[in-house]
Amino acid sequence: MRLRLPVLLLAAGLSLSPALGQSGDSPAPLTPATLGQLVECRGSADDLLSYAGTLFSDKPPSWLKPVHDNGHQGMIGLWTYQLDQSVDIFGHKIDRVSFMKNWVVVEMPRGEALSVVGQRHMERVPIHVTEQYYHFDDAGTGPMLGAFAPTDDVLDMAFGAPPTPDSQNSTLFVGCNYSVVSKAEFLDGARKADRMFGKAGGDIRHMPGDRP
Repeated sequence: MRLRLPVLLLAAGLSLSPALGQSGDSPAPLTPATLGQLVECRGSADDLLSYAGTLFSDKPPSWLKPVHDNGHQGMIGLWTYQLDQSVDIFGHKIDRVSFMKNWVVVEMPRGEALSVVGQRHMERVPIHVTEQYYHFDDAGTGPMLGAFAPTDDVLDMAFGAPPTPDSQNSTLFVGCNYSVVSKAEFLDGARKADRMFGKAGGDIRHMPGDRP
């Protein structure tokens, strides 16, 4: 039996990822401040697209150092950078920024992250497999401000391990998803992923033999 786990979808914090729009006017230069604006949803998909070539090149700006061990080896596609100076993001001094699909995020201690969730009027995403929150300023097109728990244990859950209780998530990623997607589409995608993941886990648990 062939099993199809929505691992990439879950690992990206349940983001949907249609192609980003083409760049129009030139964005502001890439600086720690403009990165902070992206995290807070004060940028645009065009800005993120314009910066991508610089961020993911062999020679990023000297003030931006790739972090080769960000503590989340189970989160495929998570790119983390160390800034040589801290920047004010969500009212906190932050010196690390991460990218994952169309997310631009910072990892924060759980208490600080939940404070941002409350201040920015985020709601809980109606899923069971992971802890995630969201808020759309524009319900039709995004971008979406959000927070989600690290998903290092997504494969363990697929093999029957229960989801990590919210209280055991010591950190949350908080930031902006620049996917061009509506609130209704995002919630529908999240619910479908939750059902797909539960079914795939059930299929695995009922397969004969031991887990490899």
